[in-house]
Amino acid sequence: MNKKLRIACIMLYITSIGVIIFGLVYLSSSKIMPYHERYLGITHEELPPKVAWLFLYMLKGAGGMALSIGVTLFMMVRRYFSKGDKFISIIILIMMLIALVPLLFITISIGLYTPWWLVSIIIILVVTAIYLYENCEK
Repeated sequence: MNKKLRIACIMLYITSIGVIIFGLVYLSSSKIMPYHERYLGITHEELPPKVAWLFLYMLKGAGGMALSIGVTLFMMVRRYFSKGDKFISIIILIMMLIALVPLLFITISIGLYTPWWLVSIIIILVVTAIYLYENCEK
């Protein structure tokens, strides 16, 4: 494996681990995130019970999807990307941008106190990894 491909793989492994951690945090949370409370202007405990449960279910749904995307990305890098598969880079790019670009707009819309910067870093990692992959000898 050449140096550019190795660096691209490492970048995507870091991305997958970050997305998995995000998913696990959301799945294991017993209340909405502090930045959600700040946006709403009230704490989780002050929400009407059905609204609190709805937000919590949506949080867990987003966590499950993030966990799924992170694990899938890890497996795709391990099985195909690291071996120089011809089409995997476009598949990874599309999968990640479909998930991350709307997430970036959502986090920025909620407020700059959200982890929008983390989403931006993940997008930069993915795009840079794909660029390196496409410009290396496989």
